[in-house]
Amino acid sequence: MWRPLSRARRADPLIAALVALLVATHVGFGLGGFSTGSQVVAFWLLMIAVQASFTVSARRVATHLTRSGPEGAAGRAMWRMFALAGVVLVLGNVWQLGIVLRDPLSVDAAIGSDPQLASLVLAMALIVAGLLRYPMAEMRAAERFRMRIDVATVMAAATTFGLWVSDLPSGPRNAGWVLHTATMMLVQPGLFLVAVFAVVKIVLGGQSAFVRTAGLLSGTTAVLQAVLQAVPVPYYVAPATMPWLFAANVLASGLIAIAARVQERQVRAGARDATPGAARPYSLLPYGAMAAVWLLAVAVLARLGLDLRAWVVLGGSMTTTVLVVARQVAAFRHIAELLRERDELTAQLTEMAFHDALTTLANRGLFMQRLEEALAAGPATVFLIDLDDFKPVNDAYGHATGDGLLIEVGRRLRGCVRADDTVARLGGDEFAVLIRDVSDDRRLQVADDLAVALHGSVRVGAVEVPLSASIGMAIERHGGRDPDSLLHEADMAMYATKERRRNLLGSDFA
Repeated sequence: MWRPLSRARRADPLIAALVALLVATHVGFGLGGFSTGSQVVAFWLLMIAVQASFTVSARRVATHLTRSGPEGAAGRAMWRMFALAGVVLVLGNVWQLGIVLRDPLSVDAAIGSDPQLASLVLAMALIVAGLLRYPMAEMRAAERFRMRIDVATVMAAATTFGLWVSDLPSGPRNAGWVLHTATMMLVQPGLFLVAVFAVVKIVLGGQSAFVRTAGLLSGTTAVLQAVLQAVPVPYYVAPATMPWLFAANVLASGLIAIAARVQERQVRAGARDATPGAARPYSLLPYGAMAAVWLLAVAVLARLGLDLRAWVVLGGSMTTTVLVVARQVAAFRHIAELLRERDELTAQLTEMAFHDALTTLANRGLFMQRLEEALAAGPATVFLIDLDDFKPVNDAYGHATGDGLLIEVGRRLRGCVRADDTVARLGGDEFAVLIRDVSDDRRLQVADDLAVALHGSVRVGAVEVPLSASIGMAIERHGGRDPDSLLHEADMAMYATKERRRNLLGSDFA
């Protein structure tokens, strides 16, 4: 793995050639000295070259993707659509080159003819379709809702900028003007808004379709291309701005070709075809979009006052702000839900840590903690209970019956004490009861109740199980002993009781 990855980092001849071509393009167009016709012909030849490079690299990426599963299949389908879009672009530009060679000084030669524009629209539709089909990472409903708000915020900001830079066509405001305006909006800013949506969906979807470098180059290209499409047509035919706009368009196409080549090399070298997005609690993208729209609003109001464009920008500012506020409200609700889940989990873990799983009684740890607290507060009494002949029950009836007996014992012990007393299962068939500062009569009453409750038989399922227990009691009146010594005294008393019963049974038998 390391060797092909190290080779992928070395200088690539095609990338070096593309970079050199872009540098030469900017130098050549920037220096001038060429006729307008020569610049137009050179521009379309350069566009064909870089778009052909993109097409070949995109096809190779689709061919070399070997990752299995839905993401791998979606990645291959996406790059195949990219390659098809590249073919469409190349064919459209070849057609355009034929028009340019016939009349390089026409307006259509500089800005593109109808067939070339149609090829651009079709290619962009294929690219957007490929991006939209790529799956997002697994999200919960709340995460998906917040992601949609973030996408809507960015799209509202992009729409605001698009409407601000767009120039409405001249002419009488009739049905033809409305149709022409709608077509212009759909073909240029509308189409690229859809492209922005697709890119933002990939960015915020938690699962990138590109390796990091290719993703950065593709995002830069999308932003640059959107800006170039918003430039009014007169600038493309003006001698002062036309060369720079040509160079910028070649740069945008060249960057996407370099991105495809980077993706191709990484995929062929064995890198992942998709870089999973890091799970983050928030994204800065919608906040940046809102800030950008408000900065635009301030600039427009300071320079132009409250005209129609200013109202458009203010409307966009308000929309993005409302969406960000909604995003914050959704985030606060999500945080509250997480806190509630945390509290529930904490309660469950506490229950598991301090209670017996079978009987739900307190376990040894909680009992010792309660005993220590009771001894610090005043007198306390501990009863230690051990079931007699519990192992024969397991042997004769099975462990399920033994578990049922333990559950019933726990229920009976709870019935012998008050709610503020502590009943615990210390382990196996050993139980303990803690009662705090009570009178001697109450203490003796609890002892009698325990003896009665743990004598006789218990029906567990379809069998009748005999029940008897040995009980030991220890009393601490002055708070001078520690919990272990008091529990040990109760343990000794319990074993003394058990021994007396055995002696009694032995003498009766004799």
